[in-house]
Formats: sequence, structure tokens, C-alpha cells
Amino acid sequence: MSASPVCPRCGEPLVVRPGDSALAWCHLHGVVTPLHHTTLIGHDAIAAVTADARVPAWVPDPMPSGWSVTGLAWGGEPGARAIVVGCAGPAPLGGSAELVLVAEEPGTGVGCGYAGLPGLDPGDVITGPSSAAVEAAGQRAPLWAVPTSDDRAAFVGEAYGVWLWLVMWPMSAGWLLAEELTLLDLRDRLYPDLPLGPPSEHFLPGE
Repeated sequence: MSASPVCPRCGEPLVVRPGDSALAWCHLHGVVTPLHHTTLIGHDAIAAVTADARVPAWVPDPMPSGWSVTGLAWGGEPGARAIVVGCAGPAPLGGSAELVLVAEEPGTGVGCGYAGLPGLDPGDVITGPSSAAVEAAGQRAPLWAVPTSDDRAAFVGEAYGVWLWLVMWPMSAGWLLAEELTLLDLRDRLYPDLPLGPPSEHFLPGE
């Protein structure tokens, strides 16, 4: 079930312009691309969103032990220009952790919203040597650490010609990248035993 769209930069409810589902109004950020999300994740919802998506829908493959997919959000209809997949499970250093993977075309502002950055794109954050990497659909994707608040860790890079973001709570969950993660694009393969879980605390930007 799809919930009311929110701002991709702050998570606040939006006013959608009549007859135009591609743009909406946020009282803080003006005209934005609405971020739609499901209230309960399901394989059918993932299949529907990824069927005509213009960007990847990334998940770890294999999923870390005890982890599950907890949320799905997308910006732009039809043909999502941004896709967010939320995951949650045991943290590397104990306790629980959450991970949000974002693939987005430049100018949508979704990843910056989760990372707590102003603006629409990472800009000059990507400088110097990379600090981590993932394997995204068979290709190595370098990642750069993003300066953010002390409750999370955020990394950004590029894969398939669009931004790739990984944002994790708490900050210590960044240890998930101590060993290179392999990411699967759910547009290529949605396997029936993909573990699904309840919505997580930080699934929407600004939370």
C-alpha cells in the first residue's frame, strides 16, 4: 500500500499539484519530486516499482545474517528517477542497525536528504581518495565518506551512471563496509526468498 508522498529532502508531507504527479510543493524546499513509499513492504510492490525504473534498486547480496528489507520508496512516476531500499538487522559491533541504499539521478536530492546535507547533489564532497567500495552488479563502485551528524554514517559514489548512497544508523554501522558488500539490482533479479521485515525507524529522510 502506497502512503502519501513526502519531500525527498526532509520527509515532510507534500501538496501534490492537481493533474501533475511528477512535481509537488514542500513548504521548506519548494517544488520537489515527490517521494512515494509503501507502508508495508512486499515482493509485488518491489516488482511494480522496478518494472519501469530508470535507476537501480540495490540490496546486499547475499543479505547479511539476520537482516531483511524493511522499506521501499521511489521518486518519479512512471519510471522512477530515484529508488530507496531500507534494510535492518544486527549491527556489526552489537545492537541493531539500519541501512538505506539510494540510487538516484542527479538533481533529485534524495540521498542528501538521508545524509542530512543541504542541496540536491553531493557536490565537492567527492574529493580525494575513496574511503570504501562496494561491488554493484559486478562492477566495483568506490565510495566517499560524507560529513554528517554523529548518529549515522553516510557514503556516496556512482554506479550505472547515477548516484549511489549508503546511509547507516548508528554511525558504528559503517563497519558493514569493512568487507566489501556485493549489491544486487532488483530490476535484474527479484528472488522469492528475499527476507522482508517491518518498517524501520529511519526509513524516510529527516527521521
